[in-house]
Amino acid sequence: MIEIFRGSHIEAINIKNLLENNDIPVFTVNEYMSSIQPWSVSAGGNAPVILNIREEDLESTKKIIDDYNTGKYDLDIK
Repeated sequence: MIEIFRGSHIEAINIKNLLENNDIPVFTVNEYMSSIQPWSVSAGGNAPVILNIREEDLESTKKIIDDYNTGKYDLDIK
């Protein structure tokens, strides 16, 4: 397993959903404790959720996360 993201619970859920919608399985670390007591899983409660993927999915995951970071996956609500 390779760590591909560490951050807030909401951001992790967004990235996890994007990856799973592209058929990439994601393992979430500290998912529940990060929303209940984030300071108990990381110093100061910063970046409490960790997302891990299989090594063979790394290239696909990098592209999806890069697209997410550049705004390709913005929600267009009208």
